[in-house]
Amino acid sequence: MAKITKRFGSGGANLTPGGSAGQPSLADALRDVADDLAALKPAPIQAADATAAYGAGEQALLNQLKATVNALAGAVLRTTKG
Repeated sequence: MAKITKRFGSGGANLTPGGSAGQPSLADALRDVADDLAALKPAPIQAADATAAYGAGEQALLNQLKATVNALAGAVLRTTKG
Protein backbone atom coordinates (compact mmCIF):
# COMPACT_ATOMS: atom_id res chain seq x y z
CA MET A 1 0.00 0.00 0.00
CA ALA A 2 1.29 3.45 -0.89
CA LYS A 3 2.07 5.85 1.92
CA ILE A 4 0.17 9.00 1.11
CA THR A 5 1.35 11.99 3.10
CA LYS A 6 -0.72 15.03 4.05
CA ARG A 7 1.29 17.00 1.48
CA PHE A 8 0.37 14.65 -1.40
CA GLY A 9 -0.37 16.81 -4.44
CA SER A 10 0.86 19.99 -2.78
CA GLY A 11 2.55 22.18 -5.36
CA GLY A 12 2.00 19.48 -7.98
CA ALA A 13 3.97 16.85 -6.09
CA ASN A 14 3.09 13.27 -7.10
CA LEU A 15 0.76 14.43 -9.85
CA THR A 16 2.84 14.34 -13.02
CA PRO A 17 2.72 11.27 -15.27
CA GLY A 18 5.47 8.69 -15.12
CA GLY A 19 6.22 9.06 -11.43
CA SER A 20 8.70 11.86 -12.09
CA ALA A 21 7.30 14.05 -9.29
CA GLY A 22 7.80 11.76 -6.32
CA GLN A 23 6.44 8.57 -4.87
CA PRO A 24 3.78 7.39 -4.75
CA SER A 25 2.58 8.64 -8.09
CA LEU A 26 -1.04 9.64 -8.51
CA ALA A 27 -1.68 6.46 -10.48
CA ASP A 28 -0.19 4.28 -7.72
CA ALA A 29 -2.26 6.05 -5.06
CA LEU A 30 -5.47 5.65 -7.09
CA ARG A 31 -4.74 1.97 -7.73
CA ASP A 32 -4.22 1.39 -4.01
CA VAL A 33 -7.49 3.13 -3.19
CA ALA A 34 -9.31 1.09 -5.85
CA ASP A 35 -7.82 -2.13 -4.45
CA ASP A 36 -8.90 -1.18 -0.93
CA LEU A 37 -12.44 -0.41 -2.08
CA ALA A 38 -12.64 -3.63 -4.08
CA ALA A 39 -11.60 -5.58 -0.98
CA LEU A 40 -14.64 -4.35 0.92
CA LYS A 41 -17.27 -7.05 0.99
CA PRO A 42 -20.45 -5.38 2.17
CA ALA A 43 -23.34 -7.69 2.88
CA PRO A 44 -26.95 -7.07 3.75
CA ILE A 45 -27.84 -7.54 7.40
CA GLN A 46 -29.55 -10.90 7.80
CA ALA A 47 -31.01 -10.26 11.27
CA ALA A 48 -34.76 -10.11 11.70
CA ASP A 49 -36.48 -6.80 12.22
CA ALA A 50 -36.56 -5.46 15.77
CA THR A 51 -39.54 -6.79 17.70
CA ALA A 52 -41.67 -5.71 20.62
CA ALA A 53 -38.81 -6.63 22.94
CA TYR A 54 -37.75 -3.04 22.23
CA GLY A 55 -39.77 0.11 22.70
CA ALA A 56 -41.52 1.61 19.69
CA GLY A 57 -38.83 4.28 19.21
CA GLU A 58 -36.01 1.75 19.42
CA GLN A 59 -37.80 -0.60 17.01
CA ALA A 60 -38.20 2.16 14.45
CA LEU A 61 -34.57 3.26 14.79
CA LEU A 62 -33.14 -0.27 14.58
CA ASN A 63 -35.28 -1.17 11.58
CA GLN A 64 -34.36 2.09 9.82
CA LEU A 65 -30.66 1.50 10.47
CA LYS A 66 -30.94 -2.03 9.10
CA ALA A 67 -32.73 -0.77 5.98
CA THR A 68 -30.12 1.95 5.44
CA VAL A 69 -27.18 -0.46 5.79
CA ASN A 70 -28.87 -2.91 3.42
CA ALA A 71 -29.47 -0.14 0.85
CA LEU A 72 -25.84 0.99 1.07
CA ALA A 73 -24.55 -2.58 0.78
CA GLY A 74 -26.78 -3.14 -2.24
CA ALA A 75 -25.53 0.03 -3.93
CA VAL A 76 -21.88 -0.90 -3.34
CA LEU A 77 -22.44 -4.45 -4.55
CA ARG A 78 -24.12 -3.20 -7.74
CA THR A 79 -21.23 -0.87 -8.53
CA THR A 80 -18.52 -3.45 -7.84
CA LYS A 81 -20.11 -6.15 -10.00
CA GLY A 82 -20.13 -3.94 -13.12
